[in-house]
Amino acid sequence: MPGMRDEVEAYLKDLLAILEEDVGFEIEEEPPDGLYVNLVGSTFALPEERPVLSALEHLARGALRRRTGRDVEIIIDVNGAVKRRRAELIRFALNTAEAVVREHKRVRLNAMPAHERRTIHVTLANYPGVRTHSVGEGENRRVVIEPDDR
Repeated sequence: MPGMRDEVEAYLKDLLAILEEDVGFEIEEEPPDGLYVNLVGSTFALPEERPVLSALEHLARGALRRRTGRDVEIIIDVNGAVKRRRAELIRFALNTAEAVVREHKRVRLNAMPAHERRTIHVTLANYPGVRTHSVGEGENRRVVIEPDDR
């Protein structure tokens, strides 16, 4: 995806200049068809600024779609916070799955955003002896990890 990467880089340079943010960024490919952008040194690194980052992701996806005609998933992070959270979720999911298999009890996790639920589902998709599904509505949606007796 070298062409996509260049397009995102050019777009973000222009956008960050307009926002007058003095930040650098690193771009990595995210399988299957996505890009991970880590803003380094950003001034909007507070958790309550996640809506700003979500808006940037939305703008970047739209601009890329108009320029290339392709939909690309873009994750914008600040100083690696999203990547650290994803690693924590993966460790948590694996530890919880191990407990579910060992104790043969279902576990209902706390409510979490869609991208975090997806991380749990993907992590445990091929974990032997467990299955996952989501329950609830809106902000109360959560993952259930249960023994797979099939």
